[in-house]
Amino acid sequence: MVNDTIAAIATPAGNGGIGIIKISGKNAISIATSIFKRSSEKVRNTSTDVPTQHKYSVLIAEEIKSHRLYYGYIIDPKNEKPIDEVLMSVMKAPHSYTKEDIVEINVHSGRVILRTILDLVLSNGARLADPGEFTKRAFLNGRIDLTQAEAVMDLINAKNRKALEVANVQAGGELYLYIQKIIKALTDILVEIEASIDFPDEIGSLDLKTMNYTIGKEIIQTLKSLIEGYDQGHVLREGLKVVIVGRPNVGKSSLMNQLLKKDHAIVTSVPGTTRDILEETLIVSGIHTIITDTAGICESNDPVETIGIKKTREKIKEADLVLFMVDAVAPFIKSDFEIYENIKGKSVILVINKIDLSSEDNGVETTDEFKMLPVVKISALYNIGINSLKEMIKEIFNKKTDYYSNDIIPNIRQKIALENSIKSIYMFLNGLQSGLPLEMISIDLKEAIEFLKEAVGLKINEDVLDHIFSRFCIGK
Repeated sequence: MVNDTIAAIATPAGNGGIGIIKISGKNAISIATSIFKRSSEKVRNTSTDVPTQHKYSVLIAEEIKSHRLYYGYIIDPKNEKPIDEVLMSVMKAPHSYTKEDIVEINVHSGRVILRTILDLVLSNGARLADPGEFTKRAFLNGRIDLTQAEAVMDLINAKNRKALEVANVQAGGELYLYIQKIIKALTDILVEIEASIDFPDEIGSLDLKTMNYTIGKEIIQTLKSLIEGYDQGHVLREGLKVVIVGRPNVGKSSLMNQLLKKDHAIVTSVPGTTRDILEETLIVSGIHTIITDTAGICESNDPVETIGIKKTREKIKEADLVLFMVDAVAPFIKSDFEIYENIKGKSVILVINKIDLSSEDNGVETTDEFKMLPVVKISALYNIGINSLKEMIKEIFNKKTDYYSNDIIPNIRQKIALENSIKSIYMFLNGLQSGLPLEMISIDLKEAIEFLKEAVGLKINEDVLDHIFSRFCIGK
């Protein structure tokens, strides 16, 4: 266990009903009781008509019981005056979030009150906690595994109900248990191989057919399904990345402004007005969405416009959904087909804009190449069809997030570790099939196991740990 005692404000800044100062460590209770006193009785001096005053009694640290709530006052030791009327909760080790003694002081939430009481706690022997340090201690002290610790951040940052459900599954340790089973299966195979190396006469030949099947079919497929979970599930954590693309002057910026309900992008009749990437976060039909307005894709000798087009192509690669805009007045010209080549393979909605100008009475027909795409016809200028577009975005989001059978979704760090593990497993299988010495290929299997341990925090670099918890807020 870590030796020092940490403290932090655990509630958001600003005025409110309740604010919490959290203290964790071996001196948490003694520090708290040094500034906390119970209210024993009220006394009024009737002869001089002095206002009612409080008498206080000291709360002895050794007498405090765990998981109890104590009512009293925080007293400034310099002048013995009360700072605030509080409730103090105590959770003794190991039955607490960090498996250390924890005290939470519930005060009236105000910037001055919280800061004043925190300063008292710090001046009495605690130090200010680093971001995520309470959760880091929970991990280091063995209360939770690393996947559960990372799930705490997902819980805090959940952008929709489904993301919250997934984070709760992770917080329960499901991913850890899932990967632990794979580690055990690979370790059993490794033990069998090493036994065959050390005791060839006693063990005999290995059942390579069964080994190939177990690793090749079952283990690799399981790991791939977890990675597939990330590829689709990151939408839940980060939001749906939507990119608007099209040739110049088809109305991309007008659509952006209509979705945002404000003039975010400059709109003119001059083609190529948007030169740079414009990105905003908004809620579309209840979905957390990062929407990007891009420069029109076209041939250009303008160096600024060329940079914008390059950025557009980069954003297309990152996109979960592309809104491919064409002009209802002049649909499906050569440049539209060239743009479509850049977005093939992505989820695409064909958005036919400017139907208010079309003489076809909204009867613009798609070409054979675009017939498989979902289509919505709009007028970004007059807000026609925008709600239909939003509903279509929602449908695509639901399809992307309808994947989960176990709700087990690794994050990017875990995904990379799983991918590295698969690479090492393939190297092991290739060596096994090529008849390489078992001593050599067992190294690949050991590496595969190490990568899986890294994914769940059974083996983790201190720098990686610091990076993970630095993303947390102070007080968690």
